[in-house]
Amino acid sequence: MVKLTQVEDEFQTNYSDGTTTVEKVEVDTFADSDSEFEDEYDDEDDDFDIANETIYDRIVALKDIISPQHRDQLCNISSTLNSFVSSGLNNGGKLLWTLTSSSLLLGVPLALAILSETQLQEMESNISLQQSAQDVLAPGSEEAFGKKKELA
Repeated sequence: MVKLTQVEDEFQTNYSDGTTTVEKVEVDTFADSDSEFEDEYDDEDDDFDIANETIYDRIVALKDIISPQHRDQLCNISSTLNSFVSSGLNNGGKLLWTLTSSSLLLGVPLALAILSETQLQEMESNISLQQSAQDVLAPGSEEAFGKKKELA
């Protein structure tokens, strides 16, 4: 159970008819407490050091400038952008893997076949060059003139 008690103000006067009045109280000026205020201000200056402030601290301090609705919109936009970028990179990696493995499985055997065909053609051309060189070196032979020896 809650018990309520009325706290009387020292400057309040209660009358018998139920009315109350409050005496006017004069407040001291800051002349007496200027030194206390300066001491507190100096303590705050000691706590705040601009040289050690980071960009993160500044961004956190700017958080209150943006309204909660705009912060929610920015958060939604950044999360959407993050999901698009991550899915794009993920799908791009899969596509790159597919292209690379397909080119290795199909391209390497094709390149080897083309290389062996090229080598075979070079060997045939070398052999034909050697035969023509032999024909030029031995002009008196029957093979040079296209005649064959007849056996008797």
